[in-house]
Amino acid sequence: MRSRVSHGAIFVAIFLALGSGSTRAQDSGSKPTLIKIKDVKPIYPPKSLLAGDEGVVLVELKVGASGTVAEARVIWSKCPALNAAALMAARAWEFEPVRINGRATESLVTAPVEFRLPERFKSRAGRSGACKWVDPPRPTH
Repeated sequence: MRSRVSHGAIFVAIFLALGSGSTRAQDSGSKPTLIKIKDVKPIYPPKSLLAGDEGVVLVELKVGASGTVAEARVIWSKCPALNAAALMAARAWEFEPVRINGRATESLVTAPVEFRLPERFKSRAGRSGACKWVDPPRPTH
């Protein structure tokens, strides 16, 4: 596994609720605050709605110095059917650039993308073969 520290990235854990707008996130250390300024909601895959899939997809985002998402990858998911939709939404997010000593810098961010069935589909949750909600692992840093 590659060392993330060697890339000079700042690690910030973000916990975003599906319904949240602008988000301010900071870990327990003294690292700069990362603020999400453009939130794009994931589009629920139609097959997952019909199947009754619910879940969280944890994505790791490399946020460029401009605040746009340069790279995105799934680092944890119990429902692969939701992964592509989570990545598509996360790639469209934008953040205020992180500045260190006045200079914009890249950041590495871990964020959950939540999929909860809309009320009219709630009766499908828990169907045989459907992905069931599992809380994601907590970050350790």
